[in-house]
Amino acid sequence: RTNSIKDHPDFEDGNRGSILVEILLNLSSKLAYPIIIVFSTIVRWYDAINSSEFNVTTVNSRKSTIPRGNLTEDYYDNSVVLGMDCEMVGGGRGGKLSLLARCSIVTLDHVPIRTAHKDENPESTKEHSTLAHNDETPKKLNNLNKNLVVLYDKYVIPKGKIKDYRTQWSGITRDTLFGDDSNRDIPIVSFGECQKEVSQIFSSTFHGGKTVIVVGHALSNDFDALEIKHPNAQIRDTATYHPFMLHGRGRRRMLPRKLSALASDELGIDIQQQSHQRSYIENGKQNHGMRLKNSSMIGHSSVEDAAAALRLYWHRYDDWEHSLRYPLAPMQSPISIPFQQRPPLEMYLDGCNLPIGMRGIKMKDYIKNYQMETQGNGKASMTIPSKFFQLISKSNRDHGHDSTSIDFFPFFQSLLYRRCIIPTFSDITIMWDGSKFRDIMDKSDHIPGNDYKTKVFTLEPSSSTKTTYGAVTIEITFDGDAVDDVLYHRCAKDVSNTSPRNDEIHGKIVSLNKVTELFSKNDGNSDILSHYIVIRRKAGGTKTHRRLFDKLHLRRPEEGAVFLTGLTSKLQLDSWKIAKELLRERGVEKVIECELRSRDELRYVVVTDDVFLTERLARSGVTLVLSYRQLERMF
Repeated sequence: RTNSIKDHPDFEDGNRGSILVEILLNLSSKLAYPIIIVFSTIVRWYDAINSSEFNVTTVNSRKSTIPRGNLTEDYYDNSVVLGMDCEMVGGGRGGKLSLLARCSIVTLDHVPIRTAHKDENPESTKEHSTLAHNDETPKKLNNLNKNLVVLYDKYVIPKGKIKDYRTQWSGITRDTLFGDDSNRDIPIVSFGECQKEVSQIFSSTFHGGKTVIVVGHALSNDFDALEIKHPNAQIRDTATYHPFMLHGRGRRRMLPRKLSALASDELGIDIQQQSHQRSYIENGKQNHGMRLKNSSMIGHSSVEDAAAALRLYWHRYDDWEHSLRYPLAPMQSPISIPFQQRPPLEMYLDGCNLPIGMRGIKMKDYIKNYQMETQGNGKASMTIPSKFFQLISKSNRDHGHDSTSIDFFPFFQSLLYRRCIIPTFSDITIMWDGSKFRDIMDKSDHIPGNDYKTKVFTLEPSSSTKTTYGAVTIEITFDGDAVDDVLYHRCAKDVSNTSPRNDEIHGKIVSLNKVTELFSKNDGNSDILSHYIVIRRKAGGTKTHRRLFDKLHLRRPEEGAVFLTGLTSKLQLDSWKIAKELLRERGVEKVIECELRSRDELRYVVVTDDVFLTERLARSGVTLVLSYRQLERMF
């Protein structure tokens, strides 16, 4: 019996598990053997998380390894921080509808963080840093507009009829918008021009692929007036940042504070005053004019408010980013995780049914000169440079709002490189239909529908992000093979090879109350839920139901599906909101069904807006299907 235990693969000499095994060998109980297996597994995991190679506290935690209070400017290498504020006038009945009348965007000419060098003493860096952490109190500013750069500041002709100019707050009068141009101190544009220009500034392509962080006060009002959208993960709102808010009468109620009160208390500067001039930098020149104030000396200045919000962020940026778990952390060396509960997933993007497009490469030239070579992962593909490659979200109108364009390629590279992020991905593939290239595709060695071969192009990672864990690839199908057929064949071929299902749980129909309860337990960690939900529509429903179904792409019964998942904490929160919205609709449970499925059986993640492909993949049981909206809110 002793020899059989020692020969067991879970028994290893030299670790803490061997000590427990030796103790348990003396037990005469029949439970000795299973107890040995359990304890050796636990202790091996304990050894792993305490080793020098393991840098995160728990496997299923997305906590950052950056020490609090030691942020350097390297953290912002791949991002741009902008401050924005808008002034509105009143329209509609009673002048209660806010119409855009002025928009201002500012930034700083440098990142106000001390650079930490490798040979520098961390303690000395901490002493000279302007960070706010632990018991230190940030120093208050004596000049709001030092090193301020005004990127955009224009009056806007409102798109509706003006009922109230709100001059006491906006500082805008009739002469400001419709008077003589010689009396106007800043240019004026139409609403459409302003919307296009601001969307371009907030686009990552405008800043060389960098992530654009927008800072402001009550930004939801500004984005609604502009009628544009920006990813929630790239917004820093001083009105909803908890340390800047007041406790209300309710148990957990938090109330926003005025921007002027925050600037006075946190920065020691009075804003929204008309008693003194301000200076700023524009086009590299110092300007001592009155631009930060309105020419009428009445109301607020959007440039000044944007500058105040931006300064508030930089005043508390370390605590702010720490509360968000440092989402902008630069890519570091890969982390070796010896213990992994779940295998990595493969992600596929249906390029034909998503508002995305490729920029920076000439695919036709690479297709003509296609030459396969074996990569490090054993797959045959052609390597192409990625220095100028961009995967851009196309202009997409969603409920009357224009979305700012996003470059997804740096985001996907970081998913493959930072292995401490949960969940982990082995490969990310963007698949396109070969019918667009039928004039140059070589069809001599391919029979449509035979084995669904594709031409594979691997994007070469930059020198700072090279990794053997996976790659971002582009696949072009042959003419005659649809992308949805190839994706279904790719994701459904291994169904028989997956782990056996638990029939008592997989496929079980649950109530919406159970669904809401499943996703309500959100502690900020990712991929901790053991199940996910597939919602299908099985009947017609009322007009109210149909409006909600249109939003969820369930436009017809027995067509399409909605996947609710806790793959990331953001997706879990979004799934909880969808479940709550469905639960509020009376009688909706009669026309839908919620199927409970096991997370451990997932092998693939497919992003598509094709309802027919979604329905086909929902039957496989090993594929999680996300919409483009869910992709935007994934992290």
